Parts: sequence; structure tokens; C-alpha cells
Amino acid sequence: MTARILLSSVVLAGLLALQSALPANAWGGDDAMAPTFFVVIENGGVVTDPESQMEAARSTLGELTDLRRRRATKHSTIHIITSANPTEITWSGTPEQLYAQGAEVIEAIQVRPTCSDLTLAWQEVRNNVRISRPDDLRLIGIGPFIHAGYPCDDGDGLITLPQAVPVEVQLGSLAMDASFLRLLNVHADQDEMALEHLESAGALDRVTSGALDFDLMDNARTRSNLGNILGRD
Repeated sequence: MTARILLSSVVLAGLLALQSALPANAWGGDDAMAPTFFVVIENGGVVTDPESQMEAARSTLGELTDLRRRRATKHSTIHIITSANPTEITWSGTPEQLYAQGAEVIEAIQVRPTCSDLTLAWQEVRNNVRISRPDDLRLIGIGPFIHAGYPCDDGDGLITLPQAVPVEVQLGSLAMDASFLRLLNVHADQDEMALEHLESAGALDRVTSGALDFDLMDNARTRSNLGNILGRD
């Protein structure tokens, strides 16, 4: 009996030594390489069709909750940031937690008659990516891709489209580190602007090489793809 106890102690010590020698996340099991999603939802006054916007948001969040059913993705991390409240994460959790708290999340992303700051929203994503350094970064933007930055009560409040993407928007640089990027409900006048922004950052070259799974959808294509925005791993 004493020999068995001693042997178990040696084995345990060896396992602990192996665990400490492994890189971070290598001991994580199923969640070691689980993806991290950042979802930026435009919910300010630039959204002219709130019903379509909320439909796209609800459907996409529904797909994210379905990740809880698959071993490879059930430990995913989901962060939601809104353009009307862009300086903090609106909600963060796992697919299971999103499933349980979905009603609260839907309430938090409702469209409001206020500013819609893309610069601050994607900067918030960048800050959190720098902190968390996810192994598999996946990005989703839902909205017209129109910037109405704070303070947005200056002037007459009119925005002329197409609108050039502000140079401070971090989406292009983030796409250089991401494996997945979806832009949904993009305004018909803004698709070329978004593409130019991504191309200038070099992200479209990653699409060509197969390193980045990318799609940009206007309202019609978004509606036709609801339920299959994420694809299947």
C-alpha cells in the first residue's frame, strides 16, 4: 500500500511539472483553441431600418448561442459592443450564458436616437484584443457602417454618403489578425468604402490567400443568409 501511495505521488508530481511546462492554454482541453467573437452592433441614429437591424442582430446572436451544442465551440467567448455605448463591452460570456441571458442582451442593443461611434467601438475591440490575445479571433459587424461620432449634436446632423471610413477605425488592422470577418446590413452606399478600408490595411490579401474567411452583405444578402451567417466549422 505504501509503494502504491508513493508511486501515485510521483505520477502526480510529474503531471504537475508537465502542466507548468506547457504554454498557456495548452492544458485547456476542449476550450484550448475555442474562438473568441467580438460583435459590434450599430444601434445609434444612423440605423434607418431598426426592424431589419434587430432581425439581423437577433438571428446572429441565435447562431452564437447554438455554438454551445458543439464540442469545438461550446467554450467560445463572445463580446458584444454597441456603437451607441462604444467605450465598454455591453455583454460578455459563453454561448451557454448568451442563451440564458438573451432577453437582457436584446434589450441592451435596441436602436436609439443617439450617436453611433464606429471609431470608439472598434477601438474598444482593439483594446480588449490586446489584453486577451485570443488564439482564434472572429469579428462580426452588424449595421450600415456609418460613423456618427461623439459628440454628434454639432452642426445640422446630416451625413453625406458615401462616407469615407475614419482613419482611426481599427477594423482593418484587427482583420489582419482575425480568422473570420462578417459585415452585415451594410448600407448600399458604404460597401465600397468598407472594402477600400480593408484593402488599404492589407486584409483583402488575407482573404485571397485563404487566411481570412470574409463576407460583406447588404440588407438583401443579410436577410437571405440569416441562420447561416457563421457557417459551419
